[in-house]
Amino acid sequence: MVITGRVILTLALVGTIVGPILADWNRSHIFNDSWPSHARFHGVVALGTATLMSVFALWQLWAATAVALAAAVPITYWGSFFIALAVPGTGVDDPPHPVARPAGIPINVLVPVVVVVLAAIGWLLGR
Repeated sequence: MVITGRVILTLALVGTIVGPILADWNRSHIFNDSWPSHARFHGVVALGTATLMSVFALWQLWAATAVALAAAVPITYWGSFFIALAVPGTGVDDPPHPVARPAGIPINVLVPVVVVVLAAIGWLLGR
């Protein structure tokens, strides 16, 4: 019974990875020319979050550890910002609404770097 439940959850998680990508990774959504670059950015963040959380959940489903779960949430949410940065046509801000840039680094790039690094260090030290 436990294995059956895990297989069913595996199917649900794979659907959570594949479904949103098929629905949104196209010209009607992420690559829609009428979308501002920052809207595209958050569209990719949403897809990245669903995908990364699902991949992590698959891993946890078959080999669970509490410390990894605690690290997964910040790593997957903020880590998806890096995926969004790599997609052509996305932007960290839209004129005339620039984001703050401490030390010349956009705040919505700086914060994800800091949080992901802290979470990774916490996971490595806490496991």
